[in-house]
Amino acid sequence: MTDETFFSRVRVDAAPLRYEPDPFAMARIRAGVRERILRPTVAQLLARWFRPIAATLGIIAIAAGISIATIDSNDNGSMGDSSVEIVMAGDSYSVGQ
Repeated sequence: MTDETFFSRVRVDAAPLRYEPDPFAMARIRAGVRERILRPTVAQLLARWFRPIAATLGIIAIAAGISIATIDSNDNGSMGDSSVEIVMAGDSYSVGQ
């Protein structure tokens, strides 16, 4: 089998596998390409930067709120009830009760 006959058979066999998009799909493809080609406005550029930053700060705030609520609910006052004595340079300092 020569190369020409091989490639012609491959073309014939692959013809049913070709994707022919309908008009709606072609319109969506064109719109996507057009959107990528157009230059973004300043507002769109700022929005692309600030959305991830705002989302990150929001997640950090939620995590901090949950951790504070968890720490406050687990606090039974054992640390505040005891006194701590610090000795420095011969002087004794009492912290707490």
